[in-house]
Amino acid sequence: MLIFSDDFARMQNYESYTKTQNEQKQMKYKLLSMVESVFGDSYARLKPETRNAIDMICFLATDKGFVYAKDTYFAEKHAISARTIRRIMKTLEEAGKIVKAHRSSSKHNGRGAAVYFFVNHPYFAHWTTYFGFDVQADVQAENTEIPCESKDEGSKKVSTYSLPNNYIKNHFMYKKIPFIKGVPKLINQTFKDVFKDSLKDLYVRVRVASQKICQSVSITLSKKDIHSIAYESIHALFTYIKTRSMSFEEQCKLVYRIALNKFNDLAQTENKENEEKFVVVPPRKIVRKEMLPDWFQEKQEDKNGTESEESVSVVSEEEEIAKMKAILAHYA
Repeated sequence: MLIFSDDFARMQNYESYTKTQNEQKQMKYKLLSMVESVFGDSYARLKPETRNAIDMICFLATDKGFVYAKDTYFAEKHAISARTIRRIMKTLEEAGKIVKAHRSSSKHNGRGAAVYFFVNHPYFAHWTTYFGFDVQADVQAENTEIPCESKDEGSKKVSTYSLPNNYIKNHFMYKKIPFIKGVPKLINQTFKDVFKDSLKDLYVRVRVASQKICQSVSITLSKKDIHSIAYESIHALFTYIKTRSMSFEEQCKLVYRIALNKFNDLAQTENKENEEKFVVVPPRKIVRKEMLPDWFQEKQEDKNGTESEESVSVVSEEEEIAKMKAILAHYA
């Protein structure tokens, strides 16, 4: 079970069950007696530092029914190892007295610190409804007593090596985790308890949205991008259905639209990056600004002056010829 940041913020802001110091004290003793019943006679043989750590864990769970401090925090406070704290919480979890969940990590998409919910706390029913824990509070299966009989001396001895494997494996050694085929591992771990078998259909809608974008924009999406957007889209749907009731068909349509918008935004971002990458930059015109020597500038000025004088003289000769022709024409 994965608890996201917005859900964890609501948990912290939830109203405390205990209002006075006396109520808090009574609730701590209630949780502490539950822990003692699990350990039995071995509780008295625990080190004083370990018992003090258990007392602190129960005290922190009195207000809202859960503890989210890290194992290393209790270990440093009471000078014991973090392994001891984990062993205690595992014993309570296997006895069905607490339920373990994990906060979402801010550094990656995996699991973060553990959160422990106490089954005997009055708020456990609220957290079960909110998160959908698949447990039964305060319901323990009791094994029927089998009367003991004396061993029959004539009974045939059977070697334990011939027993099938499923008699050797128990719930501590072997645990089968249901896995929905065709769905990425992270999405399976996070949402399979919420959507069950419908998770595969939701993921198919995301893949259909990715194929539509690839065909319309002519791009190729990586497997990592598809899985990331699928996770974000299904998480957005999960947050939406917490406050609204929707049919399964409406859920499929909504997750398809969410994924389509996300894929479209991703495609536009990639197109912009490609356009910027292939922009043709025109060559710069090099303007030379070296200082010319004085003698070269004077020579250029003399040359320009000579050319202007020659052009003026050519114009004056043409004017004289034209005038002479006009005079000759008049006398003729």
